[in-house]
Amino acid sequence: MKKFCLPFFMFLLCVSYSAFGQNAELLRKASAGDPAAQVKLGNMYAFGQGVTRNSQEAVKWFQKAAEQNYADGEYRLGGVYDVGFGVPADPATAVKWYLKAAKQDSVDAEYRLGVMFEQGRGVEKDDAQAAQWYLRAASRGKPDAEFKMGQMFEEGRGVAQNYKEAYKWYLQAAQQNRPAAQFHLGKLYEQGLGVPQSSTEAIKWYQRAIAGGDAEAEESLKALQN
Repeated sequence: MKKFCLPFFMFLLCVSYSAFGQNAELLRKASAGDPAAQVKLGNMYAFGQGVTRNSQEAVKWFQKAAEQNYADGEYRLGGVYDVGFGVPADPATAVKWYLKAAKQDSVDAEYRLGVMFEQGRGVEKDDAQAAQWYLRAASRGKPDAEFKMGQMFEEGRGVAQNYKEAYKWYLQAAQQNRPAAQFHLGKLYEQGLGVPQSSTEAIKWYQRAIAGGDAEAEESLKALQN
């Protein structure tokens, strides 16, 4: 039988007590109306970090923060209605909260509004509106939005088709390690769209996309090298 290690037990007890104390302080702040604490507590319940995962508790705390016009609370409340986490999925309500957060410059809400308008979820499908929201988020450096702007310009959806602009936005997203953007850069170089045709550059970007797990890039690279 192994000997009981009292020092190690005391260490675990101290760590547990510290975590309990931190959670208690966070709960105190959230209960007192601190919206940042409310969002943090909501995240803990949403992801089961330091507490038992509980979607209803997560929604409760996001709602409290959102009702105080706290942008991150509005964005996260929009998110739970978007995916149906702890509440029935309701895209229209998600859009309502995303709009409130976007008016306070939430870049994540701007991006999600682009998705909602592009897909016609909770709103009428509108590529022009989608492009506007993507552009707002992309202009502030959100890589997913940069990739989407590349797509919009490449395909001429919501904006006039412009391969040079597509290249610009794909490059910005690719430099932030977005494999899909790297793949599309490879396609532009392979076909000479918006950039001088270059198999060397195409191969380089395909290889980077493959390293990030992009299956389409692997197929394109095989085709190019055969």
